[in-house]
Amino acid sequence: MPETVVVVGGGDVAMDACRAALRLPGCKTVKVVYRRGPEEIPARKIELHHAQQEGIEFVYNALQTGIADLGDSLALQCVRTEAGPPDEDGRRSPMVVEGSAFEIPCGMVIAAVGQKGANEALDTAGLMDVDRVRADFATMRTADPKVFAAGDGAFGGSTIVMAMQHGQRAAYYVRAALEKIDSPIPYRTPYRTRRVPVAQDLKWEQFAVEEPVFHGVGEEPASFPEIEDTYDEAAAMREAARCYRCDAETGSTDYSVHHREDLFSMARTHPKDVDKHRAMLQRRLSPRDNPYPDDRPASLDDLVFLPANLSRLVIDPYREACRIDIDLAPDLNLKQPFLVSGLDDAPEEIRQVAWRAVEQNGAGVVSRAIPDGSVHWLQILEAGETAHSRAAGVVQRWQKSLAKEDPLRGSNQLKGISLGEIEDIDDTVDYALAHDYDFLMLDSTGGQGSWRNELDAQPRFELLSSVVAALRERKKEEVLTLIFAGGVRSGTDAARLIAMGASVVTYGVTSAIAMGGEIHGGEIHWQSDRTPEERVEGLKAILNANAGEASMMARCTGKTRLHNLEPEDLRSVTLTTSSTMRVPVPGHNVTGRHSRV
Repeated sequence: MPETVVVVGGGDVAMDACRAALRLPGCKTVKVVYRRGPEEIPARKIELHHAQQEGIEFVYNALQTGIADLGDSLALQCVRTEAGPPDEDGRRSPMVVEGSAFEIPCGMVIAAVGQKGANEALDTAGLMDVDRVRADFATMRTADPKVFAAGDGAFGGSTIVMAMQHGQRAAYYVRAALEKIDSPIPYRTPYRTRRVPVAQDLKWEQFAVEEPVFHGVGEEPASFPEIEDTYDEAAAMREAARCYRCDAETGSTDYSVHHREDLFSMARTHPKDVDKHRAMLQRRLSPRDNPYPDDRPASLDDLVFLPANLSRLVIDPYREACRIDIDLAPDLNLKQPFLVSGLDDAPEEIRQVAWRAVEQNGAGVVSRAIPDGSVHWLQILEAGETAHSRAAGVVQRWQKSLAKEDPLRGSNQLKGISLGEIEDIDDTVDYALAHDYDFLMLDSTGGQGSWRNELDAQPRFELLSSVVAALRERKKEEVLTLIFAGGVRSGTDAARLIAMGASVVTYGVTSAIAMGGEIHGGEIHWQSDRTPEERVEGLKAILNANAGEASMMARCTGKTRLHNLEPEDLRSVTLTTSSTMRVPVPGHNVTGRHSRV
């Protein structure tokens, strides 16, 4: 390299060029020429700071006009500039200062004022724009459905980190294409809560930025040695201690959460300044509404289990086994008494995930969509449809016309009726018993398990207690299997419903959240920041956790089988819940539909 090199430009590429030139043999001086002032140079501040530390000279407000060849050297011809009036965007364009021409002697000029992509093969295939690969950022696709593009070559110059993000984004859409998912969930950059030990240092706010040890060009520049050290553990802890940890303090990954300013203020307030702390806490700790108002609807939370006298039992509810499986038919055994519902509202990739998780857990699904694999499937049959041969069972809505046009008459599959209205209970039960139906699905929130309905509607728990009462009245309590759908959130909820008479419960919104669904505006929304494997593990985990929780509730009442739970194992804490679910409140008699509790 010649002794003096001049780089024209002010972006990150100019920083790469000037710092690389300084390290090559022969080069002693590097100058950067930029047409605007030091406050407007677009290079990243850390790059600019390091270049200055390495001794690179910056010539601001200089515009190149030509290069003079002096034979054995060069001269970059320039003029001075000054900021002109602001344009529509508020930025001041550089204006030439009359009579300000000057030259910079040098041996090489490097132009770092722009870049473009070029590829003959892609151009021949019609995939190139003027300066980059033509691609749609929403899908990362090119005009060729088998070709995806990412990074600088498709979307313009940026950073390595951004190019890596593009690569991950493209990989997501490539995978969707290979799995034949036509409309994948839009990609979102994954985020994970940081796992940094929280520093317990009262002086954390006084910690300065922990600058790594800077080496510059080093003793052997041409070998391009490391420019700066990485943090050792102590330095990393000091730097991490400067973080406000909004996620840990608020339990949210949304760093614009309400009360964030109070967190900062409290951190800066002396612990003995009680008045200020009290004022801030009063804003944060406003009193909660009475959880048991008179008009509060019935809730599963109002039912408590009556634990057995453990001192007289030889069982340990935390360790002893408890059977939870249920036979819906001689050849249809659910290892967990759970069905996953709501999948007809989900994107295709979410349904595929659910099929895999449910099959691996030995549970089942209830849906209109045909599942993959050999998962236990109860088909929701709409008017005019016919039962699918792969369905283990079929459920259809109750309607009086079934007496004339029952599409399941003579079927060898499990037959069920979906019941959603209290006034239809007697007709539905009589019809199901008279025509040898196997089960009733009690649709407590409507919509056949739709997530949208479950989010909008209060579950009608009286469906279960009223159907049980109707069956008892007919002395047919064990004839029909009862499936409860809507509002089930936990294993304890499942155990309560089974104690009241259900055999199987469905998980709708709970399963959606376990697979990464987010609730916004009464809808379930999906993001791309979980892999299919993570979604599978999430659904399996919630089903397993709820199975264990339901089992423990049964064991605490002295039962060795979940389905041996009875209403007598429960007590209600509100009169509304007692009346709705026919579970007594100690000291009160509540009149029910058919009997006095």
